[in-house]
Order: sequence, then structure tokens, then C-alpha cells
Amino acid sequence: MSANKPVRKPKSGGKKESQESALAGRERKRAAKRKGLKAGSRHSGTQSGGKSGKKDQKDPRIGSRKPVALVVEAAKPQAPKAAPVKEEKPLMLAPEQELAAIENDDRLNELLDRLDEGEALSPADQAWVEQMVARHQQLMEELGLVEEDEAEEPATDDELWDRFLDADFKPESKP
Repeated sequence: MSANKPVRKPKSGGKKESQESALAGRERKRAAKRKGLKAGSRHSGTQSGGKSGKKDQKDPRIGSRKPVALVVEAAKPQAPKAAPVKEEKPLMLAPEQELAAIENDDRLNELLDRLDEGEALSPADQAWVEQMVARHQQLMEELGLVEEDEAEEPATDDELWDRFLDADFKPESKP
């Protein structure tokens, strides 16, 4: 048994590849093989404009060159600088409106709550609270809303009995 080998027959009538299309095909194949960046692009691509060496570029990893004192010197006692108190300029509001604004001031209410709890306030906050409380008291007096506490002596039994009989009796609250 002899095996016959297949014989290649040239294709008749087939197109032959032109020189330009063959070059283009090879370029596409070469481009497909090479993926990524060109070798050495990390160093050559970032430098712009002539000479730039290590002396020109500062290494961001290096910290401050400011000298640090190795020996602790005695600190001078300085009063802490308080932030300048921003005084609110009165906008020429009516006394009733200004009183309502002071009573509804969130910052004042918070600071008064802190004072009630026994916390110490900064000098600037303390001065502001005192100023606002003084203005509140002044507005209350202007509007006649302050009840003056008169230091009355306790009424005698006869006076209380007379007030009771005259129907003017109003029981006193016990402190």
C-alpha cells in the first residue's frame, strides 16, 4: 500500500497581496505584539526643559530643615491670648426685639448652661456673657419688666387676719 501524498495546487485567479498592504499588515502585527510603554519612559518622559538634576528637584520625603532645640528652655509664662471679642453691633432694633433676640441667642444659652454646670469659661466668653446679661437687665428695666424685690418684713398675725377678712388674702409662698 502505497500512500499518495497530497499535491498542492496553486490557486488560480487569486489576488496577490500588494506591497503596501503587506507592509501595513506587518505594522499592525508588530503594534499588537508591543503593549505597554516604551522602555525607560519613566525617567526620560518626566524631565522637561533641559538640565534638571537632583539638586534642582527637592525630594518630597525630606522633612523640614528648621533646627530643633534639643534642650528644653524655661518657658516664659505668657497669658493665653484670647481671641478678639466680636462685639455685635446693635442694629437699632426696638427694645422688645432686642430683648427677644438676647433671650433666643443660642450661644448665650449654651454658655449660661455651662456656667450652671460649674464649668469655667474662657475670659473672652466670660466677658461676652457679662455684657449680654447686663444689656438684658438694662432692657428689662427700660421696658418695666423687672419686678423689684422689696424686702418686706413678715406680716403679723393681725395684718394677715385683716387681709383675710377683707378678701385680699393671697397666701405667701414658702421659700
